[in-house]
Amino acid sequence: MVSRMVVKIGSHSVTDEKGALSEGKMEELVKQITALRDKGIQVILVSSGAVAAGLGELGWRRSNITIPEKQAAAAVGQGLLIEKYRSLFAARGIRIAQLLLTRSDTEDRKRFIHIRNTLETLLRHGVLPIVNENDTVTVEEIRFGDNDTLAGLVTLVTEADLLVLMTDIDALYTANPRIHKEAKPIPEVWEITPELVKMAGGEGSSVGTGGMRTKLNAARIVTESGVEMVIISSSIPDGLIRIVEGEPLGTRFHPHPRFTGKKSWIAYGTRVQGSLTLDDGAVAALQKRGRSLLFPGILSVEGDFHEGAVVSMKNREGEAIGKGMVSFSSYDLKILLERERSGEKIQSLHEVIHRDAMVIYESIEGSSS
Repeated sequence: MVSRMVVKIGSHSVTDEKGALSEGKMEELVKQITALRDKGIQVILVSSGAVAAGLGELGWRRSNITIPEKQAAAAVGQGLLIEKYRSLFAARGIRIAQLLLTRSDTEDRKRFIHIRNTLETLLRHGVLPIVNENDTVTVEEIRFGDNDTLAGLVTLVTEADLLVLMTDIDALYTANPRIHKEAKPIPEVWEITPELVKMAGGEGSSVGTGGMRTKLNAARIVTESGVEMVIISSSIPDGLIRIVEGEPLGTRFHPHPRFTGKKSWIAYGTRVQGSLTLDDGAVAALQKRGRSLLFPGILSVEGDFHEGAVVSMKNREGEAIGKGMVSFSSYDLKILLERERSGEKIQSLHEVIHRDAMVIYESIEGSSS
């Protein structure tokens, strides 16, 4: 039984063919969310559409705008978007709250917890949270890049039972159905394989930033944290309600938990700020014996980071085997390595990365994880 769910709605699903906000589409979404709340289900809405709405209001074309113009469009459009939601939900007696996030908000553990506390408080008081990326201030280094990934991380923050991505395509297909007429829908996914990612292709709709690859990334985030995800078309009548009632619509991604709690955050909510290259013994201890990382296993340190930062752990070949939260700064670790190489015995140090603060990959996944 679903008690809390995250619903992500794409830009195409809240705008008309001219890029302006579609009150009809938004009203249908509001109706379904209201019905879910009447069933006792707490809903968090992740809504795209700010940039598209701003472009429509300003009469600009997405194809030839600069980054500052896109941020300006987001500033205009976000107000239009949230005001439309406010009026539609208010007509049904529902109060809303707006949360605009950047990647750096989820990467910092304290801010991650503050976001969780805020969302929990809103939900406890019956307020519907509406989340979007803060496109007005984000730059490449702190962008989620798409609201599918944002929705996956919001699912982790709120510990929701289900994530539903509402889009302009009704399922994951064996190929792009807009190009390949023989493409067939995939009703269920039990494992996100490299072949599946390759099959998903790249680009999204003309008004959105996400394609099927970003949806698979969101699926990986939530399913490996033990949460189910469904992709459905926003045009399906009462699609959200029918999904909750168990009707087989769209593509359902089944959970296969690898990480929980803080480890899910380390795996998916953080970006690495440096790396540690480890010797063969340390790699074996981490991968095969479930040990913490101790100082004697470190060969070299790359990057500039402080205590508490998340760093990549690599083998001698430079392949990432996992990542974790360090107990020492890069400055201290480099000094300790220099002292060790000069012949000093470095003893009685606590773990560089405790087992409870690391994730180890099932296979070599590369340094971009």
